Amino acid sequence: MKNILAYYYGLHPDEISHLDDKYFFTYMDKNYVFQIFSRPLSDVDSLYKINRQMIERNILVHEIIINNENKILTYVNNISYVLMQIYVNKDARITLPEICHINNNSINIECDKIIGRYDWITLWETKNDYFEAQINEIGQKYPYLCNYANYYIGLAENAISYVRSALLEKDVSLLSICHKRIDCDGTLFSLYNPIYYVCDYRIRDVAEYIKNAFFCGKNAYVIVDEYFKNNYLSYKEALLFYGRLLYPSYFFDLHDDIVNKDLNESKIENIIVKQDEYERFLYDVYVYLTKLYNRYIPAIDWIIKGSLL
Repeated sequence: MKNILAYYYGLHPDEISHLDDKYFFTYMDKNYVFQIFSRPLSDVDSLYKINRQMIERNILVHEIIINNENKILTYVNNISYVLMQIYVNKDARITLPEICHINNNSINIECDKIIGRYDWITLWETKNDYFEAQINEIGQKYPYLCNYANYYIGLAENAISYVRSALLEKDVSLLSICHKRIDCDGTLFSLYNPIYYVCDYRIRDVAEYIKNAFFCGKNAYVIVDEYFKNNYLSYKEALLFYGRLLYPSYFFDLHDDIVNKDLNESKIENIIVKQDEYERFLYDVYVYLTKLYNRYIPAIDWIIKGSLL
C-alpha cells in the first residue's frame, strides 16, 4: 500500500494502520484515510461535488484528494479506493449538536438526483414489495424472523400514509446533506465521511439517530426534546420527522443483515422485546409535538388506543 500512496499521491507515510476496508496514516502532520469506495461508481462525481461545496462552507468534512491522474478513484487489484484528509478527531463519539451542525449548514447544497433519497414513498413502497416477496422465499429458513414481518410491513404502510399526507402541507421542508444511517455510538469519522452522504430532508439523520438510540437503551425522548428546543423546524418538518420515526428501518436493516450476512435470527429479539415500549414512545412524541406546535398533529389511532390501555 505504501507504493500505491507514493505513486498516485506522492505521500510517504512511515506507518499505515489497516482496519476493515480502511487504511489510516499520518504524513507531514496531516491525517488521512485510504478507503474502499463502497458506493455505486455512478455516485462518485456527485459526492465529490458535494464534498467541495461543504468544504467551501467550512464544514469539517473529510476532503477527497484527487490522484496524480486527476481521478477521484484509485484502483488497487481492481478495487476502487478514495483518499481523504481527515480534519476531526476520528475516534470521538457522535453527538446531536454535531449531526445538527452538518444538516443545518448544508441546507440547499446543490445535489444530483442520483444521491437523492427524499422520495420516501417510492423507496418505502418498493422496500415493502421486496420484503413481502422475500418472506415467501425465506420463511422456512427464518421462521422466527418472518413471524413478525407482517407487523413491520403494516407499520411501514402507516409511515407511508403519514408521509404522503405530510407532503401535502404547503410549508417549508428543507433538504440538506444526510447519511444513509446514523449509529448513536458511531464516531465523527463516519459522520464527516462523504462516502456515506445522501441528500434528503434535514430531519432524516436525527430521526434515524433517535430510533437507533432507543433500541440501544438510551433515553430517546430526551433527545427529541433537545432537538426541538435547539432547532426551529416547520410544522411540515415535524410531521416528516414523526413519519420517519414510524418507519421501522431498524427492523428492515437487521432483517437484511440476518439474511445477507447469515447472522443468527435470534438477534431480532432485541427489537421485538422493545416494540411495545417503542409504541409508547411514539405516543409520547405525538403528545409532545401536539403541545409544542399547539395545532393538530395527525395520529395513528391504534398507537394512541394501545398507549391508553
